[in-house]
Amino acid sequence: MTGPLAPDGRTVVVAVDHPLYSWPCAGLEDRDRTIREVSDAGADALIASYGTVRDFRAAFGAATPILKLDLTTVTVGGTYPLTEYACAYTVDDALRVGAGAVLTFVQLGADFELEALRLAGAVAAAADRVGLPNVCEIMPVESRRFPDPADPVAITAATRTAVELGARVVKTAIPAPAASVADACAFGVPVILAGGDLTTDRPALLGAVADVMAAGAAGVAFGRNVWGSGDPARVVTSLVRLVHGGGS
Repeated sequence: MTGPLAPDGRTVVVAVDHPLYSWPCAGLEDRDRTIREVSDAGADALIASYGTVRDFRAAFGAATPILKLDLTTVTVGGTYPLTEYACAYTVDDALRVGAGAVLTFVQLGADFELEALRLAGAVAAAADRVGLPNVCEIMPVESRRFPDPADPVAITAATRTAVELGARVVKTAIPAPAASVADACAFGVPVILAGGDLTTDRPALLGAVADVMAAGAAGVAFGRNVWGSGDPARVVTSLVRLVHGGGS
């Protein structure tokens, strides 16, 4: 089961699922064009909603569609409040629309954490039954139990939890400092790092990518910092060089 990983065991993932729960998303107005642009630039996989995978499967080209199985309430203005996610789709739905992997989201420290953990475990077992890779996106959120969600110990705890749940790939946040992700990458399951909020300091962001790759990460999963950048293809090309080519 390779799923979102390239033959070298690494991956550049682009997340385009944001309009499922937040709008506007400048850069994602034309799904077909954006998906083709980042796929042609070398993205290995894209995280997308059911409707996008179903309606634009051909646009993914060689990139693997990762179907997001859960959803949350919709906000406007580009905000991402702490909200509960509920499962809407199944592994069977993913197979029917041609997805190559599935993903669920866990927010450690949230009041509804336990149900998200239960869902991630159930999806891992269901995906294993049909041979479909599952990605557990799991991140600490600022809370009583996780006062600093970027703390390396918190990120390592999140990663190990996903591994214990049965994730084939773990997506989590970049810790501070970025190189401290080495501890989270020590459990035998590929770890990919999210890009977070849109930044104008692209050199610093790419520097963080170089640091996490040197520390043992399997790749990155960027959304806003790709399609919101104004030049998605160029960003993806830079990420591909860092993740797959050992570039700087």
